[in-house]
Amino acid sequence: MISLTAPASLSMLDLTFASTPLALPFLATLAIVVPAVLAASLRSRARETLLLAVFAATLAAVLFARSVFAFMLAWELMALVSAMLVGAHFERRYVRRALLSYAIVSQIGALCILAALALLGAHAGAFTFDAIARAAPSVPAPLRVTIALLALVGFGSKAGLVPMHFWLPSAHPAAPATASALLSGVMLAVAVYGLALVGLTLAQPLPAWFGIALALVGGLGGAIGALYASLQSDIKRILAYSSIENTGIAIGALGLAFAAQAFGLTSIAALAMLALFFHVIAHGAFKSLLFLGAGSIVRAAGTSDLEHLGGLMRTLRFSAPFVLVGCAAAAALPVTCGFAAEWLIVRGFVHALTSGTPALAVAAAVTIAALALASGLAFATFAKFFGIGMLGQRRSDHVAQPERFDHVTVALAWLSAIVVLIGIAPELVMQQLGAAVQAVTGVQADLGTLPHVARIAALAPVLGLLATAWVARSRSIAHQPTWTCGSPVTRRSQYTATAFSQPIARIFAVAMPSAREPAIAFARSVAAFAQRTARRTRVVQGGRLRVYLAYAVLGALVVFWLAR
Repeated sequence: MISLTAPASLSMLDLTFASTPLALPFLATLAIVVPAVLAASLRSRARETLLLAVFAATLAAVLFARSVFAFMLAWELMALVSAMLVGAHFERRYVRRALLSYAIVSQIGALCILAALALLGAHAGAFTFDAIARAAPSVPAPLRVTIALLALVGFGSKAGLVPMHFWLPSAHPAAPATASALLSGVMLAVAVYGLALVGLTLAQPLPAWFGIALALVGGLGGAIGALYASLQSDIKRILAYSSIENTGIAIGALGLAFAAQAFGLTSIAALAMLALFFHVIAHGAFKSLLFLGAGSIVRAAGTSDLEHLGGLMRTLRFSAPFVLVGCAAAAALPVTCGFAAEWLIVRGFVHALTSGTPALAVAAAVTIAALALASGLAFATFAKFFGIGMLGQRRSDHVAQPERFDHVTVALAWLSAIVVLIGIAPELVMQQLGAAVQAVTGVQADLGTLPHVARIAALAPVLGLLATAWVARSRSIAHQPTWTCGSPVTRRSQYTATAFSQPIARIFAVAMPSAREPAIAFARSVAAFAQRTARRTRVVQGGRLRVYLAYAVLGALVVFWLAR
């Protein structure tokens, strides 16, 4: 432990850093993603690579922080560097708009987090996390609920939890692909860590209703994120909404852990935490893989719009197979870590169904239904992602250059290997995660049949492929030209991304907002108000030195008057 302790009069400025079992899975995610991102960024400008390295350091600092001052200092540095990455292409108008939304949400969230931690520190009479944790059981119930709600708003807005997600679909796509990989793959997970830190350590025990509500919000938010992802045509917006989906799933598992602990169901709480830890690592690996793959697609095709993509399988001969692995993981298909993570989470909620606690059972049933819907929509989304973007013919006149084997390919290969390896053999990381779960909950999590299920499920597509090949060889296959109602067959005859999503849009039209999400409309109105206010206050900037000196003198007089 590194501890820099201030005098007693300044105890709130304690700087304490240490590793904890709760932070270890998130640090593991950081260790998996950062080498790939930095390797892929070698193609970028040196300034961007340096910013990514600093951003990774601030993420690690948040996970190591063990005092209020250390945590908030690291958190604000993380927010500042991430804002610089989001605004890397500040000359573009949509990037400036995305940056403004992100900055507003980030600072509102930071204020809520600071308020929650300050209330905890004031109650404990100290501002180190160890002292706050010792005093946590004596926190009055109304204050505990207030702290929990502040933490939910603060960390939930950073994690992109519905309905506080409106900034994410514009901010993450605005950033470079390497930055988006860290933002979606790690930063969202760090926000989930913050909420877990408050609920499991600093303000525990939380009331059961809060955990149930969190599980419902997470599950339904995951379904909403998957629904909006399925309707997008821009690949980076698809990935951003997919991150909202996966954040919702992670928050749902965390809510289940909170509720199970409150009801004394420690085995379910341990299973939920194991599922959360595994999901965080899995999502970090495959989402970073997909964002780096999206960067390769944009470089090759000059666009991220699926309506103008197609046939890239022949051009991106190195990246395309790795992108396929990422799409399979995001759709929770067997052989990948996405399948293993979703299996664990669903298993936790199935156990909650038979827990004998009616409120928890009802919440589990609703959440399982939401997860099933999200899984189906995710499959459709990433079938569209790969099928429209990589297969078929080119839909534009842009001629993509053949891909070369370079450091980006190595980064994609590394992440793909992680995705497949822990998908086929999840027990490789389960032992370490199980130790972390036991340290957090005091109970050893039951893995159940996951290792066997993962390997059996991995064999199914292989056997299906072999059977298909055998049938194809044993029968003569007739090849006929594509028929398009008598019209000439052109590249415009191909299925489009919009047409692919149209049935989903019609099915869910009743449940969806009109053209824009209400949260987005609200955020834009707040941003417009801030811009109008800024324009009206420009009158104080006359450009004259004498006026500025008068401002300084007036300010000094006000300070002296207030301090007298």
